[in-house]
Amino acid sequence: MFTAAPTVQFRLASANDFPFLADLRYRLATDDAPDLGDHHKAVFLSASLERLSELETTSSAIHWVAQANEQLIAALTIIKVPKVPAPDDLDGCWGYLTNVYTLPEHRNQGVGSALLAHARHWASAQRMELLIVWPSERSVPFYQRAGFARQADPLVLSLEETSVR
Repeated sequence: MFTAAPTVQFRLASANDFPFLADLRYRLATDDAPDLGDHHKAVFLSASLERLSELETTSSAIHWVAQANEQLIAALTIIKVPKVPAPDDLDGCWGYLTNVYTLPEHRNQGVGSALLAHARHWASAQRMELLIVWPSERSVPFYQRAGFARQADPLVLSLEETSVR
């Protein structure tokens, strides 16, 4: 029996979507990890909802979702990072792409690629200078197909690994 693929719609997320975004973030962080239990998940979801609400008030996080048959099936977030004004660019910014996740049953159908294309078009229209992502090794080909390329790494100081003396 042939079943037609559902029509997928792509849109900016609203505050009503925050529980879904929090759940996807949990899935992203725990897909390859042992189950930490219901209490841990509840604490995480509560903290995530609080953080999403905080980010909403600053307008620094832009969330995109993919929806099929009234169900949200994928999401991504762009954190908008303003640059210090320059004489030739007073409103410069760049984007940090994070929390890119598609429900497993909707993977390998072009949903994530199409969602990323919508977000990329939006970021370009916002005049973002670039989008950066710290991908897992498994997701590098996905980002490369979308046009991302490894660049010379910036100097990075991991504050978790250093101590002030």
